[in-house]
Amino acid sequence: MTGRVAVLRAYGGEFELREYPVPEVEPGAILVRLTRAGICGSDLHIWRGEMKEVYGASPRDLTFGHEMCGRVERLGAGVTTDSRGQPLSEGDRVTYLYFFPCGRCPVCLHDELGSCPRKARPSRVAGTPPYFNNAYGDYYYLRPGHFVFRIPDEVSDDVATPSNCALSQVLYGLRRAGLRAGHTLVVQGAGGLGLNAVAVARDVGAETIIVIDRLAERLALARAFGADHTLSLAELTTADRRVEAVKELTGGFGADVVADFVGYPDVIPEGLRMLRSGGAYLEVGSIAPGNVFSYDATALVRGNARLVATANYSPWALEQALSFLRRNLRRFPFERIVSHLFPLERISEGFRQADWRERQSDPLSVSRAAITM
Repeated sequence: MTGRVAVLRAYGGEFELREYPVPEVEPGAILVRLTRAGICGSDLHIWRGEMKEVYGASPRDLTFGHEMCGRVERLGAGVTTDSRGQPLSEGDRVTYLYFFPCGRCPVCLHDELGSCPRKARPSRVAGTPPYFNNAYGDYYYLRPGHFVFRIPDEVSDDVATPSNCALSQVLYGLRRAGLRAGHTLVVQGAGGLGLNAVAVARDVGAETIIVIDRLAERLALARAFGADHTLSLAELTTADRRVEAVKELTGGFGADVVADFVGYPDVIPEGLRMLRSGGAYLEVGSIAPGNVFSYDATALVRGNARLVATANYSPWALEQALSFLRRNLRRFPFERIVSHLFPLERISEGFRQADWRERQSDPLSVSRAAITM
């Protein structure tokens, strides 16, 4: 039996589908037949060629993708439950961590498994056994030592797909930043991460949520998720004006937490200026090498600012993400986060659709595209 894997041929260009043998499932592992794969902002960074320092000057045999869900195709010997202890059978819908913390080092023992210095990641070189190592393919091989969770029946594949990245990352990051009831949150960027952050902050009990973005359609969706105020870069065209607007909306003090979900360094100094004294700046979006910013260190000290950066998350965040979705399906329009569906054979078209930089005038470029298998 074989399955397809999408391999990028040129940055900003086309994928090709290659066939690889489906591996035998070793004890403790799971073979998942994928049903959805999301196109995350970090995937766009890779596709555009903004991570050449990591993946090379040309994307030779490059395959990637990490937002996904699917159905259990085969269970390895000894696997009878998910990571919550719920019974797990072939055919069950699941999602899972796309990285593998060791669980034994001092970092993991402090409940910081997302920061594990020994964590393993699937190979992004196509043709590397067990072949199905990333989201853009027919299968995913979930190696032993995984964290896997059954998806609640009420939660559709479209809604569940971003849960193992955007929603889990936001839940983990906002907790580390100390967001709590009564706080003010500024969200820089109303993409998938930013919209989930609005929902989480609303559920936590944040008093005021302010969202900043360029696209009017994204700002409208942010309001549907519970944002109290939205600021348009098209109207407030300078950092000074946007900082002043945030200060006015917070009584002159600034926000308790400001979070970057954009992924470009220019927004960071602006966001730091929006903090209240003693506030926390959460950096999530910057993953491409070379994202350098400049800021006055004295202003950080005098403002008693806290800088919190997060990559990945601890496994509890994915469990909570699924519970959060089940509780809030009727409260927030999660189904609108995935705006387009493309079959795997049209993955190149899906990436072009998702590239908001080229589609800023398209009212349908509100959120994300996803691939369906």
